[in-house]
Parts: sequence; structure tokens; C-alpha cells
Amino acid sequence: MSMSPADLTETIAESPWAAWSALVISAAVILAAAFIIVWVFKLVTQRLGARGPRGAVFAEMNKRFPQVIFWLVAVIGWKAATVAFFPYDVAPLGEAISYVLTLAIIAVIGWLVCVIVVLLIDGAQLRQSATSGDQFTARRRTTQLRMIRRLIVAIIVVLTAAAMLLTIDGARTFGASLFASAGIASIVAGLAAQSTLGNLIAGIQLAFSNALKVGDTVEVDGKYGTVEEITLTYVVVQIWDDRRHVLPSTYFTTTPYTNWTRNQTEVTGTVFVEADYTVDVPAVRAELERMLDGMPEWDRRSWGLVVTDATGGVAQLRASITAADADQLWTAQCKVREGLISFIANSRPQELTRSRVAIDPPAAE
Repeated sequence: MSMSPADLTETIAESPWAAWSALVISAAVILAAAFIIVWVFKLVTQRLGARGPRGAVFAEMNKRFPQVIFWLVAVIGWKAATVAFFPYDVAPLGEAISYVLTLAIIAVIGWLVCVIVVLLIDGAQLRQSATSGDQFTARRRTTQLRMIRRLIVAIIVVLTAAAMLLTIDGARTFGASLFASAGIASIVAGLAAQSTLGNLIAGIQLAFSNALKVGDTVEVDGKYGTVEEITLTYVVVQIWDDRRHVLPSTYFTTTPYTNWTRNQTEVTGTVFVEADYTVDVPAVRAELERMLDGMPEWDRRSWGLVVTDATGGVAQLRASITAADADQLWTAQCKVREGLISFIANSRPQELTRSRVAIDPPAAE
């Protein structure tokens, strides 16, 4: 039998602790129900996820959704209980609690939408990585999908915050007062946010112009490194010694830089070795070919050895080699340099660089 507002008012007035006790008990019951729902959800998705590749989606749902489902059930149940035991027109405290729970529901719904969007984008990224045989295409798509993910999450956060603000009484009046002073405020905000907005636009431009991708080998500020992360406002470049060079996105749209792997991952490198004029170039070239045949880092596209300079009795030999990526090229260059130096020093020491001094005979007395 339902109670009228007057009866409920009288009940709360006569025994407020009874209403509070009922609210606490109902909150505990709702928590228990949320635990049970999450437990059933995890059990079902775990069994469906164990069905091989076809259950991969359910396995990801089992990892990502339990927390958000628990809190969604909890806050919705708590709001319903608060409205039942502390109606707005009966207990003013019920209005405050209900309003806080309303904000919590909006926040949790935004969280749920973020989880769903991230799941879909991560799934698309995994599928394209598995089906794309071209590493260049895979890296380009990975960069774009990461940027799309960050943009969508940022938009959802903004919309969620906006929805929460709209629940505030007088929010529209407050917004109108802000628009009234928009002339001065827009100038101040524009000057203050010029750098941030520039980096934001530059980050989007980098992601979708194919000028820079995650995994590219670049030369910035005189340093070689690999692009590790591209965000909305900055780019992280991993240097060869594991340092991270963090640069604003506008750097790559306003400053010239070298991208060694923009259109392909394969790279070509050189190794310079100096020897005497008497060096047997064909013998050194044959030794280089022998080394490359047993070197897994060499991708067998091309190689060569030529004399690029000869000055002051010193011949400069340049060995050119190719590799599948920058890391393998670095290793191949070190091995070639070490091998050629060892070959000349141990097998042909007479061809090492030397200094020649002419001594004039003493004048006759």
C-alpha cells in the first residue's frame, strides 16, 4: 500500500531514523545487487571469451566493463532509493542527495560511452594490425586511430561536463552573462590559448597529413630517434640512448626536420674507413660482401664500397648498406665498421694509414 506525501512527511517527522535506516539498508541491498550483476556479467563474458578468436570481443569486455557497470547500477539504484525515502517536497536533504547522484549518473554514463568508444577503436586497431602486411600502412593507421581516440574521448569529456553544468539552476543566466563580456574575454582567451590551440591543430595535422607517424625515424635538434607517441599537443621522440625528447606539435609544422622513414621503413646507411693509398680496394670489397652474406641485419637490397676521397696519402672508403629499419641499420653499421677495421689491421696491416716523411741527405762539407 503506497503512502501519500502527507503520510510520508508525518512518518519522517515522527521517526527520521527509520527513514535513514531504510535508506542505508536499501543502499546496501543495491550494492549487493550490483556485485551480483557484475559477477554474472564477468562469468558470462569469461565463458564466451574462451571460445578462441571469435570470443576476443567478450574477453575485452570482461576486462573493461565490470567497474563501469557496477557503478552505473549502484548510482541509479541509490538515486531511486533516495527519491523513494526522501522525496523533494518532503525532505530538503533528499533533494541535495538526489542532485549529487544525478551528477554521478551523468559522469558514469560518460565513462561508459568512453569505454565503448575505446573498445571499438582498439578493436579496429587490432584488426588492421593483423590484416595489414605493410608495416608502413600499419603505422600510419595506428597513428590516426590513436589521434581519433584521443579526440573522441576529449569530446565525450567536454559533453559530459556540459551536461553536468546544465543541471545547475541558473546556468543559462550565467552563460548569458559570460556572452555579454565576450568581447574582452575572447581577446584575453585568444592570447592565452594561442600556443595551446596551435599545438592542438598541429597535432591533428600531423596525424592526418601522413607527415609523421608513430615508429618513424626522425632527426630533430641534431638527434636521431624514433617517434614513440603523438598526442594532441606534443610529440615524444625516443633517442637511441632511451632518453625521451618531448617537442610541441608546432615544432614539426614550423621547423624543418628529417624523416628517414616517411614513405618506407627501409633505410640506407654508410660506413667510412680510412686506409693507405696502397689499399687493395677489391680485396676490401670482397671482405664486405662476405660479411654481409652472414649478417641477418642486412636486408639484401643493395650494398657497395667505393673510394670517395684521397687526400694527404689517406684513402677514404665508403661502404653503403641497406636494412629493414633504423635499428637494424645501426647494428649493421657497427658490425661492418668493426669488421673492416679488423680485416685491414689483422690481414693487411701494410695498408693502414701512415705518415710519410722525406728526409733530405746532409749537405756535403
